[in-house]
Amino acid sequence: MRVLFLSSEIYPFAKTGGLADVSFSLPKALSELGVHVKSVMPLYKTVDREKFGIVPTGKRVTVSVGAGTFEFEVYRVSNAVTHYFLRNDELFGRDYLYGTPEGDYPDNDVRFGTFCWGVVKLIEEGFFRPDVVHTNDWQTALTPVLIKKRGIGVKTLQTIHNLAYQGIFPKETVERLSLGWELFHMEALEFWGKVNFLKGGIVFSDAVNTVSPTYAREITTPEFGYGLDGVLRKYSYKLFGILNGIDYDVWNPETDPHIYVNYSENTVSRKDDNKRYFLRETGLSDESKPLFIFIGRLAKQKGVDLIIDSIEELSSLPANFAFLGTGDASYNNFFNSIKGKYPNIFVEVAYDEPMSRKMYASADYLLMPSLYEPCGLNQMIAMRYGTLVVARKTGGLADTVRDVEEPGGYGFLFEEFSPQAFLRSVKRAVDFYYEKRSRFLRLRPFVMGIDFSWNASALKYMRLYENLIEGKVK
Repeated sequence: MRVLFLSSEIYPFAKTGGLADVSFSLPKALSELGVHVKSVMPLYKTVDREKFGIVPTGKRVTVSVGAGTFEFEVYRVSNAVTHYFLRNDELFGRDYLYGTPEGDYPDNDVRFGTFCWGVVKLIEEGFFRPDVVHTNDWQTALTPVLIKKRGIGVKTLQTIHNLAYQGIFPKETVERLSLGWELFHMEALEFWGKVNFLKGGIVFSDAVNTVSPTYAREITTPEFGYGLDGVLRKYSYKLFGILNGIDYDVWNPETDPHIYVNYSENTVSRKDDNKRYFLRETGLSDESKPLFIFIGRLAKQKGVDLIIDSIEELSSLPANFAFLGTGDASYNNFFNSIKGKYPNIFVEVAYDEPMSRKMYASADYLLMPSLYEPCGLNQMIAMRYGTLVVARKTGGLADTVRDVEEPGGYGFLFEEFSPQAFLRSVKRAVDFYYEKRSRFLRLRPFVMGIDFSWNASALKYMRLYENLIEGKVK
């Protein structure tokens, strides 16, 4: 079985979020199952070709569309998976992947649309010979449209990592990308008078999946559907939910070079040493208090508003808090404004992976009060490091965290998206830390032992590919 895996970012070459982690780990896990996987992404200016050993193949492909003629040079590197890159410096030789801090690049339709065209032409020319093309999010979602439009006999799977980001552009994109006006109607690419890339991927792919079973159900409702719930209900027969995983080689407290003291399930008490060093580094005090952390984008989706609205109450609790992340300017400004204001709150407005790993290894609890969460990787990483999770019961969080008040529970969940519900859950975790100390300590190695690796999920993807090839998804 040959699978061509398309993504706009793949770790470690380029990363802005969890998509990059999944786009590295899933192909690797599939390859270990015997699937012949090749991945493709744009070759951005920010990719260090020398560091990763990325070299030109000598192959070039030309895309001529309404917006112009663009030549892509094909590069590659092989490790666990063979990764291909399409280079065009006019489109991708920029300082950022999707846009500057001031906003998205206005020609993102042409940038990623021509990337899709380039991949399709490479398939037509026989450079790639896949049985299945697996596309991810809106940036690659025109590929199933072009494959179906051009009658290429290849099955397609469209994965939705976050439905809120759809790739919506003016209707002139039809001409800019030479898509043909016959595709501009409500049963195809048209979306409220504009072109919607992700809608095209949903409609024209042979199967669609999201990154958790709960999110697959949620996105068929108006609350979580972002205007596409009707489309997703119509195509629910080909909609699946497959939970993401994490790479246990990448996220391993026993070997992680960034944390203060390495440890395993059998030596999880060494988390306390990590906590001691972290408090010393950040200026927090009293290691007898529980340490809560938040790591991630400072955005509405991540429930940052609940933290902001609760900051005074959090500062009065017998606990320490550490917040790491960057995002929307208003959130950045708020967290910068409280630096040093509260003795039990540490703030770092930045993307800092080494620091994040120290935090996972040091913390007692991870906060994930998300408004919605397609899957979430942070909670899996936290538990891999023996850190319990306080989360809102939505999407993948509902699929991976079980409340301590339930049989076999190991986390703290709340449902109502409100500061009051969030605070109640945090206070429950504080009380649990002090009053049920022995059970708290037993849960550390327990959550480390929960299997969030890609093994089971990769097998589900392989079965879905096989069903597509055999025509069992219709």
